[in-house]
Amino acid sequence: MSMYTLRHFQAPGRAEPCKAILEYTGAKWTLETPQWPQEKMNQPIGKLPVLVETNKDGSRFILSDSLAIEQYLVCKHNLSVSEQDRQLLARQTELRNQLNDLFQMTMLITHVTEPATRTNFVQRYMTLAKDVIAYQEKWLKENGSTGHYFGNKTTYVDLALLGTMCAIRITLKGMPEMLEPFNKKNAPLMNNVMMMMEKDTKLTKYMSTCQC
Repeated sequence: MSMYTLRHFQAPGRAEPCKAILEYTGAKWTLETPQWPQEKMNQPIGKLPVLVETNKDGSRFILSDSLAIEQYLVCKHNLSVSEQDRQLLARQTELRNQLNDLFQMTMLITHVTEPATRTNFVQRYMTLAKDVIAYQEKWLKENGSTGHYFGNKTTYVDLALLGTMCAIRITLKGMPEMLEPFNKKNAPLMNNVMMMMEKDTKLTKYMSTCQC
């Protein structure tokens, strides 16, 4: 079995879905927090997260970019929808990317200090959150309100939702109005997916360490 090292900052962020996937699959992995910016030059493109997979023969596979890491792990552990159904694969990518867009917007909000620019980002975030939630709620309903995005089993987007929402909740801590679009009233089916993930024993360790 391969051993994984996930390099990321100590604070929750883009790597949360990667962590959830690693835990769910029962992978042997450790979190490494490089000294920053001292070790920036040692990363493939000077960014985190980075995944280092060490094989039995000692060879290593190094991969950067959070979405690429997720997709690699998902394919390797058969958590994707059917590879033969290109429309479902496209839908999976669409739904995952929507969640990523939301997280990216939360990062912009927390890093901007100029009042007018921040107000603009907040407005854009609230509009995006409303649109994404409406779209994903509609898809979840079409899937039969099973507590999963595809069929009645855990796949990629279920885990991505869990990790992304943990990251968003921590990033926007202290700004409850920004989290209101995701409450049970506004996003009941997304909350149902979250509940299913949080109750899954494969994710018990992740839930105890994700700080959300």
